Amino acid sequence: MERGAIHVELRQLRYFMAVAESSHFTKGAEKVAVSQPSLSVQIAALEAELGTPLFDRLGRQVRLTEAGRLLHGHAERIMRELEMASQSIRELAGGEQGRLIVGALSTVNTYVVPPLVCRFKQRFPRVHLQIRAQASAVVEEDLLANRVDIGICLLPITDHRLIATRLFMETLCLVGPVATRTATRLRMRELAGLPLVLLPSDYCLRKMIEAECAAAGIMPEVSVEMASPEGILEAVRQGAGYTILPELYVRHRVRHGGLRMIRLYDPVPRHAVGIVHRANHHLGKAAQEFVRLCRVTIQDLRVGREREKANDSVVKSGVS
Repeated sequence: MERGAIHVELRQLRYFMAVAESSHFTKGAEKVAVSQPSLSVQIAALEAELGTPLFDRLGRQVRLTEAGRLLHGHAERIMRELEMASQSIRELAGGEQGRLIVGALSTVNTYVVPPLVCRFKQRFPRVHLQIRAQASAVVEEDLLANRVDIGICLLPITDHRLIATRLFMETLCLVGPVATRTATRLRMRELAGLPLVLLPSDYCLRKMIEAECAAAGIMPEVSVEMASPEGILEAVRQGAGYTILPELYVRHRVRHGGLRMIRLYDPVPRHAVGIVHRANHHLGKAAQEFVRLCRVTIQDLRVGREREKANDSVVKSGVS
């Protein structure tokens, strides 16, 4: 036996995670379907092997010690890796089941994901699909921490541990209340002085907007910061100012009334959106199909946008 080696059983890690998540030995035992004394014995053996308490016993409740919190992070990743390995083996054997976790930009999550999810579930009805609406930086963090399998986020990605493929170029537009007299088109430099309602400064989209404004020689006048794109649009609808958001996200919401879309140019602000996964991560059949269906959905959205633009042109020509 190697001197100093620590021997931990997967069963002990599962029991540890169950107690950590329920903050209770009895409830933890119920989660893993064992008796409470058996679970307590295994937790005690794990603590003895590691040489330190993992839980502070507070009457009937327990909480993680500093060592317990450290183990929890590692155990979570171990369990996730085991689940991924199990899923790959099942798919190799011909089964199409398991779980796929996707982190997606909050805006993209609203207009791309709904039709994409419908298509995916038709193809893989037995795969549990989980979509998380997140900021682009959080998507990257979760990919690196093995908390998600695939990410849809802003490009470029500079971390060599991630592989990114561009999906499409997302165009930004200005949105104002319907009563505003602003023209239907506006140069970027004409944004100067307009009160803006934007995402918080740590969001990638906000940083890109600031970069576009800097390139146009202006500094955006941010009067309100909000983390929810839906909340931002509602604030703009009620007269809090203007906002800058992706055109595809805004397009059908403008039709609900109270808002108008203003195209920005000179230059047109746009950025790349891509699909990302870890370089050392095997993409199973379900994940590969999700990527393919994502491309198909984006193409359909582009076609729909072009049709809408053509219809709008015909209506304007008829009016004139």
